[in-house]
Amino acid sequence: MRAEFQKSDLLTNLPVPPDDRLREQAKSIASALEEGTAAGLQLVCAGFLSIAADFYGVEKPGIHVLAARPLRVREGGWASELFGDYSPETLHIRVWMRTAVRKQVTSFGTLMSTLCHEFCHHLDYQQFKLRDSWHTRGFYERTAALYHHARGTPAKRLFWVQMRGGRWRIDWLRTQRGS
Repeated sequence: MRAEFQKSDLLTNLPVPPDDRLREQAKSIASALEEGTAAGLQLVCAGFLSIAADFYGVEKPGIHVLAARPLRVREGGWASELFGDYSPETLHIRVWMRTAVRKQVTSFGTLMSTLCHEFCHHLDYQQFKLRDSWHTRGFYERTAALYHHARGTPAKRLFWVQMRGGRWRIDWLRTQRGS
């Protein structure tokens, strides 16, 4: 298991399509998000996933767009929202299009980040043949490559801070500054 974790951690490059297919589909996602209907958003998200799956030569995952994100509240006031998930058994992605508390339509950037993140879990199983899909440095680098390509934005270098036990976290302040 440790060897596969390290394989994921070291796998930092993800080739992206040489054309604008994903960018054009991402624009359709932005438009559908403005309309605010789950059915319309689900259709264009399925198109995005179909294009991505074709490029990477993997089976197309299913997609289900749900309304408000689930909110989990813990003792002490700590809460977390679920933005999306992926099931390797069913090859199915779920994303939530509304915020948990105010039920407002999420931002385009958040939805695209979630969609790319869940698709990269799909790639871990389908293309890289990993037995699990961990949130390694490599995983986040691959996700960032797909996200920035789809958005047509310049890729940002991710800066990492080592934690106890050999774990890492993104230094978001330094990543945002770019230095």
